[in-house]
Amino acid sequence: MRHGRVQLRKLRTLAAAAAALGAAAALAWSPTTAQAAGAATTFHAIPPVDPGSAQLEGASLKSAADAWAVGVRYLNADTVIATLAERWNGTSWQVTPTVDPTGNVDVLSGVADVSPANAWAVGYSQTSTGEPTALIQHWNGSGWSRVPGGTSPTSSAETLNAVAAVSATDVWAVGEHFDSTAGGFVGLIEHFNGTAWSIVPNPDTYTSQGIEHGISGYNSVVAISSSDVWVATKEGVETAVVEHWNGSAWSVIPTPPLAVFNGQAVNGVAVNALAATSSSDVWAVGGTVGFGRRPPRNQLIEHWDGKSWSIVPAPSGTGTTTTTPQALSSVTALSATDAWALGYQPGTALPAFQHWDGTAWNNVAVPNVSGVLSQLSSAPTGALIAVGGIQALLSTNA
Repeated sequence: MRHGRVQLRKLRTLAAAAAALGAAAALAWSPTTAQAAGAATTFHAIPPVDPGSAQLEGASLKSAADAWAVGVRYLNADTVIATLAERWNGTSWQVTPTVDPTGNVDVLSGVADVSPANAWAVGYSQTSTGEPTALIQHWNGSGWSRVPGGTSPTSSAETLNAVAAVSATDVWAVGEHFDSTAGGFVGLIEHFNGTAWSIVPNPDTYTSQGIEHGISGYNSVVAISSSDVWVATKEGVETAVVEHWNGSAWSVIPTPPLAVFNGQAVNGVAVNALAATSSSDVWAVGGTVGFGRRPPRNQLIEHWDGKSWSIVPAPSGTGTTTTTPQALSSVTALSATDAWALGYQPGTALPAFQHWDGTAWNNVAVPNVSGVLSQLSSAPTGALIAVGGIQALLSTNA
């Protein structure tokens, strides 16, 4: 129950920030070209349906004319939080009815678009007096329906944060749950085999600087193949924590130690998003937090080359729309020489974009939008989408 309340506070905070920004800015811009080293991308603002009372938490893009975005709607003066799914058809967003099991707090946090008649969305539900339960919904081409998740006699207080699909018969969802055997919150990994969802055993501890720590949950997953899947934790001690699926089991993969990063002692490490183009090209982005009353924060980018994880330098820069963020919330990759990351300009809720050109990450200027942008997705055609509260941006560089 405690975890569900933490998530609820987060959602309401984002909604308040989006509403405040929306009151001070317009909802449309002319197309803007983002210039980065070796990249020229034109972004168009595409306001979702009912801006100001919704927050988009996840996106999945098939092409510039086919995308899903999911999140929440705030109803009855924010006393009710309901699920939301919107589809982009190349011209406009269309809201598709979803399932709200509790009618109190029902949240969708992630979505995976498998095909026009096959998509998955995950999140959680919570009654006014109960603990959260995992929420899984499926799109069959004509409507959304709730699908049972995996069960375990030792599992409760389940929350799903992200979902990724290899195929229609190979889908992964990740989050956290309370495990009575472990005596606390641990990471939750579920898998769909084409017939049913099941909970897959995974490591619940990792070692940093010779000390064993617990894994309390996952907030990102990327699926490359049936034998190559990555998940990352929302918090680590002096190291980023990632796990890998090799087709038969999950294992923790070492990442560089971060007792000190950018000259500052590190208290915590968060990986907020993963992206991959191949088994030798995987990105993990997030941030580190130091010690102190107002702990210093640093952006963190790490890369897997097929053999090991390494830290990649973040860009430096100043300016209204090109300031390097203190942390990154999302990343997406189109090729080994074309990846994008998203964060916030320090001290604001304005977006800060970065682009990888195969050699270095560079800050990129894009339109300032009237709301928080938190998630990126890309399509094989080359299109990009960024979603959040009130506003969304779509590129047409396909």
